[in-house]
Amino acid sequence: MDIKMGTRTFLESEVKNSSARQDLYLKMIAVDPEAPNAEERKLQAVTKLRYMQFREEQSSTCSHGFRIEAMKFRGSPPVTDLKTVKSDEEVNNTLALFLGDRHDIKQRLVVRLNEIRSKLDRSHYFKTHEIVGSSILIIYDDTKIGAWLIDFAKTRQVPENTVLTHRRPWVPGNHEEGFLFGLDHLIEVSLSRSKV
Repeated sequence: MDIKMGTRTFLESEVKNSSARQDLYLKMIAVDPEAPNAEERKLQAVTKLRYMQFREEQSSTCSHGFRIEAMKFRGSPPVTDLKTVKSDEEVNNTLALFLGDRHDIKQRLVVRLNEIRSKLDRSHYFKTHEIVGSSILIIYDDTKIGAWLIDFAKTRQVPENTVLTHRRPWVPGNHEEGFLFGLDHLIEVSLSRSKV
């Protein structure tokens, strides 16, 4: 399972251009024709920031601080149509489907996720870098489970004297991306006993 971490999965530099774009408006209305506000409908265009925030709101990114990107079961093709898994129930059920009735796997996953969180909480590097768009990759088989941080292409050092909590809400310029907010929620959901 690939889980994209954070409440913001785009760099601030990706949305600095404030000009409205028709192509993004068309993408938005293809997903939700009611999403544009009156001004956006009139212009038939939205800014990149507006589109990126809209996209994040379609999944559990904003509410949970993570979204399930894909999962794969032995002998089956990958499941990749998960970007609209959003509600508590949908998130819980998707994780329960992936982990099955394997309580031993769930317990070891929670131990591993707590281990990752503990190391990140103590890391000076982590406090001084925004980790945007990274994922946690979870793999298990009949006897083992592993969870690793992957994809650091959008990792950036923050300005000097800036210390991130990775839990505060993002406002442009504060560099918070919600990584630990998401990890806290992922651990909580992994402890859940939801069934499909």
